[in-house]
Amino acid sequence: MTTAPPTALTFDRTVPRAVAHRRAVGEVFVTDSTALGEDEFLLAWQIPRAHSLWGDRTVPYHDPFAIAEAARQGCFVVVHRHLGIPLDLPFSLRRFTFRVVGPLAALRDGERAPLQGLLRYRTVRELRGGDLGSMTLDGELSVDGTPVMTIGGDVVFLPRGDYATLRAFQRSRKPLADIAPWQPAAPLPPELVGRRDARNIVVGEQTAQGRCPLVIDRSHPSYFDHDYDHVPGPFIVEGFRQAGLLAAVRAGLLPSPVAAFTALTTTFADFGEFEAPLEYSAEPTPGPDGRVEVRLGLHQFGAELAEGLIELTPYP
Repeated sequence: MTTAPPTALTFDRTVPRAVAHRRAVGEVFVTDSTALGEDEFLLAWQIPRAHSLWGDRTVPYHDPFAIAEAARQGCFVVVHRHLGIPLDLPFSLRRFTFRVVGPLAALRDGERAPLQGLLRYRTVRELRGGDLGSMTLDGELSVDGTPVMTIGGDVVFLPRGDYATLRAFQRSRKPLADIAPWQPAAPLPPELVGRRDARNIVVGEQTAQGRCPLVIDRSHPSYFDHDYDHVPGPFIVEGFRQAGLLAAVRAGLLPSPVAAFTALTTTFADFGEFEAPLEYSAEPTPGPDGRVEVRLGLHQFGAELAEGLIELTPYP
């Protein structure tokens, strides 16, 4: 394990795309990393100025979820580059949290340079049979030395054979062979969830039961940058955001769907399958200073696969 002073980190190029679990170089947001000790790591990150997904916004503020995505990639960089975990070892993110700290003014887009900063991660690792079995990460992201976000997550590692067995078992318990063919719902108009580009919309109109269907386009260049055997976590979280915005506005708790995604706590209990409909439930409640909390669930085959609590904050 090598160490270097923080000043040695650069923003000149991205890390290799494989260690960030991205196929396209343009989807890699981590530029450099170093170990500060056995359990502490420092990473440099940069968000592109003209990204088809993260630049799809109607206000001059950077999307906090883009920063959280940089931190998610940073977790992979720590695992592969500094802990020596093979690239082909499957692992699952079971818990993911973030919270914007400080005023939103720190995320204002100056429109002259990309947003970039540092991420400091601390890890706690647990072994299973002499191999890394799980890891908890807690971190802080800063811009120009000012903290802007805290981040956390729990990762579970599985030998490839165990992962294949797990997925086969999970799928065997679901009525995949018995479901009737279904037509995915049409996406909502983008302005209803604060977007401009219809391609970035991942939820459809509410059903009679008050739930929002998840709309999946597996050709999307960012959500599905590479192949998955299940619905990926970041895509599910974007659905949390959009279903939460829709519910908060329709409940009269937000004056507009143009609001910042300022906090998330989510846990994943099972994998979502592509062959059957998935739907979000959403329960918004008012918070302080005009903020709104929304408790969400993602459902398939009558079970809740993921739950999330998000915070939405009006822009200044």
